[in-house]
Amino acid sequence: MANVRQYIPLATAGEVISNSFTNANTDPALISNNTIVLSELAHLKSVLGEKFYEELKTEHNNGTLTAANQTLMDDFLVPCLCWYVRFEVIIEIQMNSTSAGVVTSIDEFATAIDPNELDDYKQSTYRKAELFLNDMMNFIEGDDQDGLYPTYESNRPAGSIAYKNHGIIFYDSIYDCNWGGYSSWRNYCPPNCW
Repeated sequence: MANVRQYIPLATAGEVISNSFTNANTDPALISNNTIVLSELAHLKSVLGEKFYEELKTEHNNGTLTAANQTLMDDFLVPCLCWYVRFEVIIEIQMNSTSAGVVTSIDEFATAIDPNELDDYKQSTYRKAELFLNDMMNFIEGDDQDGLYPTYESNRPAGSIAYKNHGIIFYDSIYDCNWGGYSSWRNYCPPNCW
């Protein structure tokens, strides 16, 4: 495994704000490079596969993206990553860790939302990120993309795919069986799982 952690993130704080935040005046300093990289590692690396992820990181860092990879980055990966970053950073934006402990960030014209509203907000953000991820993967694996992503095609990730739905994690292995008429769950599993 190459050390791609030394490379710049696949998106900038400005891109995260412009693609996924409703308030364009959100302070970019709230979105660190480490948070963006954490989102890459947590949500994209395993889906893209280690070698293809490393290829994208290296080409992006060096400014040498192929035309196909540039299209993937501009139209699919960056918007997807931005929503995952928003998902990961939203707690830090609402609450700050200080020397006095964890405090809620509230200005004079705002009120804090209750935990249920925050959970709904996070779930909505995660759902949007997942929609972008599914769209990106449908693009990469589409018949009209054959041969454009050889590193992905030759190192396609296999094995367990996990799905999150309202805090519950579902694994692809449950989709292998038609237990008690639950075949409708297959609608949420890529066809190559079953």
